[in-house]
Amino acid sequence: MNASLPQPKNTFRNLPPEKQERIIAVALAEFAASGYRSASLNNVVKRSEIAKGSLYQYFANKEALFLHIFERFTEVVKAVTREAVASVAAADFFAQLEAILFAGIRFIDEHPDYFQIYLRVLFEQEVPQREALVARLRLFPLEYLGPLYAAGQRRGDIRTDVAPATAVFIVDATLERFLQAYARPYLDSGLGLAASDAQQLRMAVTTVIKVLRDGLSPR
Repeated sequence: MNASLPQPKNTFRNLPPEKQERIIAVALAEFAASGYRSASLNNVVKRSEIAKGSLYQYFANKEALFLHIFERFTEVVKAVTREAVASVAAADFFAQLEAILFAGIRFIDEHPDYFQIYLRVLFEQEVPQREALVARLRLFPLEYLGPLYAAGQRRGDIRTDVAPATAVFIVDATLERFLQAYARPYLDSGLGLAASDAQQLRMAVTTVIKVLRDGLSPR
């Protein structure tokens, strides 16, 4: 947990878990649909079925609520990534990348509002502490892909003449753009991922991983 992010008040932490989750789910949907600036705390209060003004007993302000939503997003992403890597722990680096990419697709399908929060942090200037949040997003690939890449080099899966930071940058940029294109057709550059059926999507993933394998495997 980054200490610079405001935390929920103890009154929120002391709520029954189901009430916490209801408030968070409503707030997540509001921020995802409306963006930070246009999101209405009155809507959150009404749809959460809590007393007017109660939200300020749980969070200091709108910014604190949004940043808590972002923190929840990062926790879910990390859990999904850990699970994906664990499922293919004995495989080579590129099979691990494939598992991570498919996990990203499932994340988008199962958590569309969280992915929209991610896009808003990337592209909306009004998001509070935006530069710090984007910096945290950029550290995530180093945290998870870096050790996998280093292990792949030790096993001989990966060429040794490409610095890990450079390779992780290339891999992360590729996977990120793929997932953005899958989630939002307007971010697609002609691949048509959002309209693909399961077989076409699997073929697209296989092609991307093959290109990365061809470029990063030992010559």
